[in-house]
Amino acid sequence: MDINVRTQVQQSEINGLFQEVEQLKKDRIKLKEQIDAKTEKIISHILKHGNVLAYKDNMPHVLTVKNGETKKFDKAALATDLDISTKELNLIGVAELVENNRITAERLKEYEFYENTQKLKARKAKKSDIELILGGRS
Repeated sequence: MDINVRTQVQQSEINGLFQEVEQLKKDRIKLKEQIDAKTEKIISHILKHGNVLAYKDNMPHVLTVKNGETKKFDKAALATDLDISTKELNLIGVAELVENNRITAERLKEYEFYENTQKLKARKAKKSDIELILGGRS
């Protein structure tokens, strides 16, 4: 009987831990959305008004926006063209398609495209940065 009680306690404890893990995953998604929204707001402000001075751990930092490109792969278009699901287009699935001669490596490149990105960058501010941003009011 003692074993049964211990097993039920362990089950209950594991269930509680599992529930906590699931809640943390939901919280992480919400935090990511909040971070992305606030970062986008900062980027928008910098693009309109120029670089900004912000403090991180009581140290002045210059916030800038860097433009870049990200290489993307259009799985949806490839899946439609080959009449398969996008779930099948993982690394192994694509390799099997090439191996079975359903598509060539050269043709796969047709599904690659570049997307412009804007990223927020922060670097420690120099005295000249502070004077430039604040207009000599340091």
